[in-house]
Amino acid sequence: MPVPADCADGFTEAYYARPEPFLDPAVRLAQSAWGFLEPGVAERAMEVLASGARDEKYGQLRTQPQFHGAIRLIVSPGRLTAPSGRG
Repeated sequence: MPVPADCADGFTEAYYARPEPFLDPAVRLAQSAWGFLEPGVAERAMEVLASGARDEKYGQLRTQPQFHGAIRLIVSPGRLTAPSGRG
């Protein structure tokens, strides 16, 4: 599903147009994808982001209204109301 540029969620693809939050280690710790990287890779990626080199290659993403990435929305035809006995 397309992710809008102003998506307020904190998942990784929500920052495609505004990647600066990745510079905050707390943001990266809240996203599981960063944990799969080899040691040193995240640090090098942050150096590229901080230097502006990311914009040289991917700057067009800053003005792209939406991003079609790996996000999929799965909807179940399950219950619409809580089972009896539960609030």
